[in-house]
Amino acid sequence: MVKWESFLFIIFMASCLPGYSQSRAKESATGGENTVQTGRDLPFIEGGHFKQGTHVDPRGRGLGLNNHHLRYDGKPILPVMGEIHYTRYPEGEWEEALLKMKAGGIGVIALYCFWIHHEEEKGNIRFDGNRNVRRFIELCAKHRLWAFVRIGPWCHGEARNGGFPDWFAKQRGNAWDRGYEGRLDPAVEKWYNALAGQFKGLAYKDGGPIIGLQVDNEVHSEGPGHLGYRYMSDLRNLALAAGMDLPLYTATGWPGPVLPEDLLMPLYGAYPEAPWEQHARKLTPPIGYFFTADRKDKAIGIDPGFGGVGESKVPVYRHPLLTVEMGGGNQITYHRRPRLEGKDMLALVYTRLGVGANMIGYYVFHGTQHPLSWHDEYPTQESKITVHPYPNDYPMISYDFEAPLTEWGFMRDYYHDFKLIHHFINDFGSDLAPMQALIPDGNSADPADSLSLRWSIRSRGGRGYIFFNNYVRQVNTAAHRNVRFKIQLEKETLTVPDGGIDIPAGAYGILPFNTDMQGVLLKYSTAHPFMILNHSEKCYFFYAINGIVPEFTFQNSTVKKITVRGGRAVSIGDRITVRNLKPGKECRMEITAASGGRFAVFLLSEDEARCSYQFTFGGRETILMTDKMAFYDEKKKELELRSLGVPEFDFYAWPRPDFASASVVQNGKAGYFCAYRAVLPPCKTPEIKFREISRRADFDAYCRSLGGKTPAGPTYSHRVDPDAPYLAYELDLPESIPEGANDMLLEFDYRGNTAQVYAGGRIIADDFYSGSKMPFALRRHREALPKSRFLFQITPMMPKHDIYFEEGTDLEFAENLHAALKGVSVIPEYSVKIRIK
Repeated sequence: MVKWESFLFIIFMASCLPGYSQSRAKESATGGENTVQTGRDLPFIEGGHFKQGTHVDPRGRGLGLNNHHLRYDGKPILPVMGEIHYTRYPEGEWEEALLKMKAGGIGVIALYCFWIHHEEEKGNIRFDGNRNVRRFIELCAKHRLWAFVRIGPWCHGEARNGGFPDWFAKQRGNAWDRGYEGRLDPAVEKWYNALAGQFKGLAYKDGGPIIGLQVDNEVHSEGPGHLGYRYMSDLRNLALAAGMDLPLYTATGWPGPVLPEDLLMPLYGAYPEAPWEQHARKLTPPIGYFFTADRKDKAIGIDPGFGGVGESKVPVYRHPLLTVEMGGGNQITYHRRPRLEGKDMLALVYTRLGVGANMIGYYVFHGTQHPLSWHDEYPTQESKITVHPYPNDYPMISYDFEAPLTEWGFMRDYYHDFKLIHHFINDFGSDLAPMQALIPDGNSADPADSLSLRWSIRSRGGRGYIFFNNYVRQVNTAAHRNVRFKIQLEKETLTVPDGGIDIPAGAYGILPFNTDMQGVLLKYSTAHPFMILNHSEKCYFFYAINGIVPEFTFQNSTVKKITVRGGRAVSIGDRITVRNLKPGKECRMEITAASGGRFAVFLLSEDEARCSYQFTFGGRETILMTDKMAFYDEKKKELELRSLGVPEFDFYAWPRPDFASASVVQNGKAGYFCAYRAVLPPCKTPEIKFREISRRADFDAYCRSLGGKTPAGPTYSHRVDPDAPYLAYELDLPESIPEGANDMLLEFDYRGNTAQVYAGGRIIADDFYSGSKMPFALRRHREALPKSRFLFQITPMMPKHDIYFEEGTDLEFAENLHAALKGVSVIPEYSVKIRIK
């Protein structure tokens, strides 16, 4: 039985299409042949049932959709969207943050508009400073990024009152009450009208970047007649009436189960963990790690109390599968403190693409920080001690989310892994988007199953992609030997590869089949495609997945000539197979098609590929290879590289760019790539001294009073309490950032329950202990460095605690030490700016 991304769609179409066939699969931990039969391609539903706003820009380019995918200017697209919250990030760092997100492959910027940040005082709606949403969206436009606004009025987003101002929340009977009894509150109408004024002239129809909006969030709606259903309909209509005339109107597809789907398109998500779960036990891996047609991750949105909401009976095939909350990470809560690896998030992206997702949207891609209230009277994060009690306690300041870009603007190493899959989506997405997903029978959805290989295909017109995922968070998956995928297409049966491949534990990937490359038919590749550069001759970039032997097989009759460097081409019958490849900067195939077209194929190692960026320098698409943070301002024609701790480093580019920088010299060639070396003067790294100023007797007495049990919630304040019985240290920070450094990253090696930094008696950073060091950057607080007193405070961890920690987390200190600051490391951040001639 076939599981398309919409089971109901299949039931509908099966009655219309003669000869529709079923799939079969057979899998084992030792590999073998895995078979799937595709049947005929299904037509798209173009009925226009979804009531878009104006979706044509002044140049006549439409942003439309059918039941399956989005289209821009008549062509299929597969957007990548990443979220950042402007009111939670310094206005002076907005532009840099957007450029970093764009360099990571993000093309759409999602943003919550938190009502509480704008109208803390009733009747006083502010759009100044880091509340200037118009300027933020104008920066998106400046750098050719689309914008997607999530306008509430209730956003959640781990905000105080879910984003409701206190004065509005006090009118409600409980924290989750949207304030709707059949008529929208006048204050909500005023809020929407105020936002519409900020968005004026920035809509897609005006040539602006705003392509869509989300009303409210996580609304319980049981269908027509239900208040939740009417509420969302009224919000959508209010947005349009206020002037927010946009191509896409959306709502989260959870908790559901039934949305007003002609007015609002449901968007979905998947997270690697659920730190909002109200217990401290290890979780079962979420459904998102498996190839399943179920669009809804049932773990999302359960904290508002809507767990167990029934399934929708509405045919979901009326809308494409688009996501808005793929976890760029997870924010820890007080009672659950997971530590994530890049694979925890990336495997979810592969499975969602493999079941038909045609937009990947992350919550969040860039970490931020909660602001305090306007007059520093209270923090604005979600907590159990607010106007109405909320289910979770979050840090007062940190909203880092373990995202690819941190709350301080640095990149995590797995930023490169996200960037890598985004290269594939951005360059191959128009080909992938129209392809329908087919999930072979035998795909296990049992979290305890570590033996089965999970896979799917997406195909159309006899061509397509194989998706496989052999990674599940906190599960030791088995390696698979001699795996072959047998795809029974309408006109042929194709085995990929002929000789089988080994798929290591923890691996995931995408393999193309029957791909038209400039007139040459690539029958399959066991290397992963990831980038296309458009020059006089098109250049395709692939990488060798770690542990999987790469090879390419072409249809001989479509090839006139093939030259291989770093490998060997073997012709057998109507196949040319290129094998014995040595991935790297020198591995390249130059191919001439029988029809006369010419192109090149590069094969890089996985690490080289993940460290690659794609920029357009001087009108020429370029691949830049570096493990450093790199971003490019097209308006200034300026490339900037950031390096943590290393003032001298190498990087590579192809084709050769025209760089101008006194700090960068060309350093010969590495294969086909030009090699460069950045040489910056090392800065003098300051030593961060600290001295304990706490009263030890009070601390010891407080720890004894706890009876060995860690408090059930945070106990620190947003203002320094000189009488608090916690460990406190005075930090000796430099009065300025040393010459030659762009920033200074401090890492506090501490043990305890929570840690917080105060400047001038006001909290500016915090952390819930999870076994990792607490980061803190100086540049953001450089004005306070010469004039403020900086304190580091730690609350104690006791032997007993109702908190989930990852296995292996150091907790021995909780027995007797309870809290300590062991040291502070300092890592300078270097920056080099390169002018593009």
